[in-house]
Amino acid sequence: MRYLISLLLILPLFVAADIVTPKSSVVNHVNIRSSSSSDSQSIGKLLPNQSLPHAGSISRWHKVLMPDGTVGFVSKRWNEVKDNLPPHFSTTSFTVHFLDVGVGDAAIIDIGEKEIIIDGGNYINDLSNYIQDTGIIDGPVELVVVTHGDQDHWKGLSRLLGFDGINDEPVAFEEYWDPGYNRDCNSADAGGRVNYLKFVEDVKSAVPLSRFKRPLEDFHPPLDQSGALTSFSIPSIPEVTFTVLHSQSAPSGSSCSYKVNNASIVLMVEIDGVKMLFTGDANGKERKEASDALPSNVEKSILDSAQLAGTNLLSADLLKVPHHGSETASTEQFISAVDPKFVIISAATNHHLPKPTVLSRYTDSQKVILRTDLARPRMTDHIICGNTEGHFDCQYSADLGQ
Repeated sequence: MRYLISLLLILPLFVAADIVTPKSSVVNHVNIRSSSSSDSQSIGKLLPNQSLPHAGSISRWHKVLMPDGTVGFVSKRWNEVKDNLPPHFSTTSFTVHFLDVGVGDAAIIDIGEKEIIIDGGNYINDLSNYIQDTGIIDGPVELVVVTHGDQDHWKGLSRLLGFDGINDEPVAFEEYWDPGYNRDCNSADAGGRVNYLKFVEDVKSAVPLSRFKRPLEDFHPPLDQSGALTSFSIPSIPEVTFTVLHSQSAPSGSSCSYKVNNASIVLMVEIDGVKMLFTGDANGKERKEASDALPSNVEKSILDSAQLAGTNLLSADLLKVPHHGSETASTEQFISAVDPKFVIISAATNHHLPKPTVLSRYTDSQKVILRTDLARPRMTDHIICGNTEGHFDCQYSADLGQ
């Protein structure tokens, strides 16, 4: 691969202490005992997906360190010891490229010789040119995801994949996901709908039927429909864990644009403990509502489902901000639940995005905000995330000498 950057130093600087966590068979909780006896006092509970530092083991029991410094005991039958790699550390070499495609989304996850593309931008040449210039693609792309049917999320894929009749060296791909909504809510949008459905038919003819996953909910039911937290990998990319939080083939909404955006795939992508949340244009509030409005639309359904699941599954290291920083999304409750270290905004100044009121909701001392709208020329403010000496970080490509 020609594209070598300083982020690809992959070994962690240290290995932290081990942790104790319930086995996958635990549904409710395990008791933490005051001594190595099932008759001893229960001094706490350990829930699925929670963990405590490992303080040693004896026959039939693991010792755990409680937050107050007390040592507790949990049964080996229901608990296991795991390595505790901090959330921002990874042993898998990967980079994530957020392309400056103006108002639109285009991201490439590069895992060695495997790639995932999530959306393709609005301009026909942007994605193709970036890939040609960087040489980032090695062979067929393992997965292409189009979060929803707005043109600024799929059009750039047409030339890359060879559907426009101009690209004589198209990139092959092995699997395709999209929410399955056909943009059929607005008769005035007939041309846009025809173009999008033509693109979908081209995709369908280019991949095996079993890997044409549209509507995605028929293959991987999202959390906010099924109520069940289901994380999975696909055979071609076992290094990556996916969790579909939302995808809707028959969305509701106060207008046609809201329906199209409410169809958006909201996808958690996890690689070696680094969690990245991709949101498409999912809505969280009505545009004219106040900045502190309560969540509605997709953000509400995800937040409600996550609360019922009883986990902190929305917590992520990186958040691709929904809808380019528009006032239709990014409610305070949603931002608080995700609590990202890195905030990525794909936008353009000529569309007056991101909105200052939205930026103010993300701004605090703990969040690093990176935006593709800082320079007027498109394809200038690319953002690259990955590992620097094992530590997950995000920077502008210009700062990396790219």
